[in-house]
Formats: sequence, C-alpha cells, structure tokens
Amino acid sequence: MTAGSSPGIGKSGRKRFVIPITPPPVVEIDTEATAAYIRLREGKVARTERYDSEKGLVMLDFDVRDNVIGIEVVGLQEFSIRELIKQLPIRASDAVLNHTRYVSADLQPA
Repeated sequence: MTAGSSPGIGKSGRKRFVIPITPPPVVEIDTEATAAYIRLREGKVARTERYDSEKGLVMLDFDVRDNVIGIEVVGLQEFSIRELIKQLPIRASDAVLNHTRYVSADLQPA
C-alpha cells in the first residue's frame, strides 16, 4: 500500500492499516439508506473491499495505486465525521475534521 495507507498485520492475520486524512473530507449523506460516503480525495475507484466493523457495513474504495479514496458506511444513525470514523483505522487532526463538508448524496453526480 502507498501514501493512502500504512500496512500491517493484525492478530486475526488480516492486513491492517491507517488511513491518513489530510485535506478535509466531503461526507455525502443518504438519510433514507442510513448511509454516508466519506470522500477523501477525487479519483476513479479501481476496487472496493469490505472492512470489518462493529458499527455497520463499511466498504473501502481504492484507486489504482492502492490509496483509499473513499469510505462508505451503512447502518449508522448519527452522521458526524467523528462518529463515522470511530470504528475505522483513520488518523486526522481536529483542524481537518472541523472543516469537513456535509452534502446530500442526492446532489452528487453519478
């Protein structure tokens, strides 16, 4: 994995990593589906992997360079950035998180 993550192996034997967030993310919220998409950077999704979380379904989108470019979280009732990333391997400063933008998923181009 490259600049978008730091690999490691956890007790379960599966790869673990930390996703650094440097520019403020954009969170697209779909309240009807109780889902949110955390857009970390622009780019085309090359592959998607499920991430084991205790708080709902989490899918990680990777670009061709293996950088995490987006995170989909399904099944949460609260949509603050801090709540969304609680169960994820994310490292971000308070300053970055405080500048997170929230938009309706309906307004995003397909």
